[in-house]
Amino acid sequence: MKDFSPIFKTLWKNKTGPMLLILQIAVAFTILTNVSFMASSKLHDLTAPSGLDEDVLFSFRANLPVESSDYVALLDQDLRDIKELNSVERITVTNSVPLAGWGVFYLLTENEDPESYIASAGAYSGSREYMDTLGFEIIMGRWFEESEIAYASDSFDDLSNSILVTKELAKRISPNDWSAAVGSTVYIHARAYQIVGIIDRLIATWPEWHGNERSVVFPAYIFTGENRFIVRAKPGQLEQAMDDVKSLLMQQPGRFVTDLNTFKHTRETGYKSMESSFIILTSVTIALIMLTMLGVFGQARFTLMKRRRQIGTRRALGASKFQIMRFYILENLIVVGIGVILGCLCAVIANVKLIELFRQDAVPYEYFLYGGLSVFVASLIAVIPTAYNAANTSPAIATRSV
Repeated sequence: MKDFSPIFKTLWKNKTGPMLLILQIAVAFTILTNVSFMASSKLHDLTAPSGLDEDVLFSFRANLPVESSDYVALLDQDLRDIKELNSVERITVTNSVPLAGWGVFYLLTENEDPESYIASAGAYSGSREYMDTLGFEIIMGRWFEESEIAYASDSFDDLSNSILVTKELAKRISPNDWSAAVGSTVYIHARAYQIVGIIDRLIATWPEWHGNERSVVFPAYIFTGENRFIVRAKPGQLEQAMDDVKSLLMQQPGRFVTDLNTFKHTRETGYKSMESSFIILTSVTIALIMLTMLGVFGQARFTLMKRRRQIGTRRALGASKFQIMRFYILENLIVVGIGVILGCLCAVIANVKLIELFRQDAVPYEYFLYGGLSVFVASLIAVIPTAYNAANTSPAIATRSV
């Protein structure tokens, strides 16, 4: 501890270099903390489970090449024919596909007043086999009764007032006890709907939406001139099922089948931009750590060259190599510590602004702790070689006149 006094005197006497390094560390730490939190959030979204049996699912879009009055009959026939294929286990028709990037969302309110806003949620239509096809789990309540499921063109307004919601949406509806959301009433477009069940996970159709774990399912067979289908293939027969379905549907004149993709492909495509953002943010984080190490190394090297005679004098007066190394490492840790403390203050201010401008979540305190440790470790790695060289300075060489 006796080294603290001479260290502070030395830093104050030659304060330009240390001050610049402190500012560099503070700025780097401010950016590092917020960028690493953003990268971690991106990684969480990229690896978050969808709630579906992804390995056996594929989706496609197909038209109904008949008059609108015959849509329902042809849709029923298509569902029956596809389900009879040897490679297909189940099939459902829906309004949109999870993570596909296209769909609709609704605002849920406590009553008919739009000001009683609860949350926004992605909307799906669920036919009889919707749950068994996608493979999600109902953790509270029930699935729709047969009498509740109806045919609909492009609106859910004339359907049953029963709905299912995901667990994350239930937490918004009933914050104190999400399971109590079953049986409660919410309003969508000023119409009352009763929640009959809660789904564990069903990711919404927009990959980068911050609320993509909030979804609501309506009991409906959707039919229009073009329909979206999700198919569950038998294990190990995914590619065969895709070929079989396309071959079957293309037998009818005027038919087209497009957007035929496995769910894994849909997920990869949906998350492509987010994955690019994650790579960029991770690269920035690594670059900032490297920049900090270079700054510490440069400052330590400059200090060594400037104090060679001083080091030689101390060595000639009996200072050991360990004492020389300890002095420079401790000096470096003091400078880095001041920079980290200043960086913490700046990082908090920057995060508050990000919350206000972009509704980003607050950075948890662990990021400040781990970020500080990262900077300290990086600075030690950078300064130890220089401190070692300083400790090996020969007293005879260092005290020669220049």
